Amino acid sequence: CSLWYGYWKQWYQRRVRVMLPEDHSVQEDEREEAKEWVLAVSMDQRVQQVLNTDERGCYEASLVNINTSVTSPQCILTGYPVLRGEVVFRNTSRVANKDDWNVYVMARKVTHSVECQDVLSYLQQITGAPSNPSYSFQ
Repeated sequence: CSLWYGYWKQWYQRRVRVMLPEDHSVQEDEREEAKEWVLAVSMDQRVQQVLNTDERGCYEASLVNINTSVTSPQCILTGYPVLRGEVVFRNTSRVANKDDWNVYVMARKVTHSVECQDVLSYLQQITGAPSNPSYSFQ
């Protein structure tokens, strides 16, 4: 038990703190509209309530293959499994889906948004990512 507590304590001390916003990012009327839409869709009998699957035949966001019990690494940007085409962050075990990484790099270069800069700051904290990320063609 004390060994487990030691591991947990080390993890807890190293975790990255992410501040959550105090205010909603959408207006009250937009939130209400979204709630009403979700309720209407959930009650609509014509809507198929199925989850999207990937080439493994698993739910697309599942890290564990239900057929083989193999666990895929998690994309640092999306949380989805990295099945092929990965960008590896040096000196860490973190990876990103190559396509998602390239979309992020393009969005950052085109929009110059604060949100994209926040993502980059977060990535630098936990992976040591470069301050000027580039596309991955490998």
